Amino acid sequence: MLAKPSNHTSVKASTGPKPQLGRPGLLSRVAAIWNIFWLLTKDDLVTFVLPTTTFGIFGALSGPSFVLPTSQPFQVVLRLPMVILFTWSNLLIFELANQRLPSSFAEDALNKPWRPGPSGLVGPTQLRQAMLFCIPAVIAVHYAVLGTGPEAIGLAVLTWLYNDLSGGDEHWVLRNIIIAAAFGLYNMGSLKVAAGLLPGQPGDLTEQGHMWILAVSGVILSTMHVQDLKDQEGDQARNRHSAPLVLGDWICRWTVALPVIFWSLFLPRYWGFSTLGVSCGTFLMGLWVAFRCMAYSDNKADKRTWEIWALWIVSLYALPWLVYTLREDA
Repeated sequence: MLAKPSNHTSVKASTGPKPQLGRPGLLSRVAAIWNIFWLLTKDDLVTFVLPTTTFGIFGALSGPSFVLPTSQPFQVVLRLPMVILFTWSNLLIFELANQRLPSSFAEDALNKPWRPGPSGLVGPTQLRQAMLFCIPAVIAVHYAVLGTGPEAIGLAVLTWLYNDLSGGDEHWVLRNIIIAAAFGLYNMGSLKVAAGLLPGQPGDLTEQGHMWILAVSGVILSTMHVQDLKDQEGDQARNRHSAPLVLGDWICRWTVALPVIFWSLFLPRYWGFSTLGVSCGTFLMGLWVAFRCMAYSDNKADKRTWEIWALWIVSLYALPWLVYTLREDA
């Protein structure tokens, strides 16, 4: 405890300027914002950004199957940063919209406490304000630089349906439909960017390219609820009608495992693979996902199954590129 000055002690007031805490510099602010954006999206880098990016790259490398005119492989590889920008920027908009909701704060406190909301880095108001800037900025970049403005607007509408209108909570079938439609737009945009299809320039997706995007959306529609296996506690807290909570955990696992096996057999045949190695490799990857769905049911294992599912999706995306490569080498 500090002693009071005695009556005989003269206290001289300081005449110098009071010390002030300096405001963080521009670089510090940018680093802090980037850290928040990173935490918002990092959970979906392997399970979403990676598959969607590879769809575009593999598709653009598949010769005239999906896109006309075709690009040289080195041109496609040089466009990789732009493909990642397309995917990640749209994902950021979704995560801002999703994680700003009060129900998401409650869910993430149980499932993902490291996220910016439940960890206290930002609040709902700050996330909403970030959306006011990011949505027009992202759409402008997509129109002016990437040539994917319509896809960006379509994804913004689906984000609104999923989050603000609670389409992601209403019923697991509706949720899968919205996500499958979103994957279709993501994959279409990723392919267009990887192929260098810019407005005003000749070139477009082929009919087969559109059919492949539709087929992949069918895969997503019938298997996407694999992600709900790991989030049951949080989904129950926010009253989300996810597949495990509506169907029951055991039945839900079967509704993932069987479609995974079906697509693992059907899609290699769809591409005309007679090579046992390719068909067997894709099937074994799918069988691994299906086996894990049925054999392991703890939360940690379900998270790993979700990640392996994403790698299985990548193996499907590689099929048309493998077809084209094998034909070129023959």
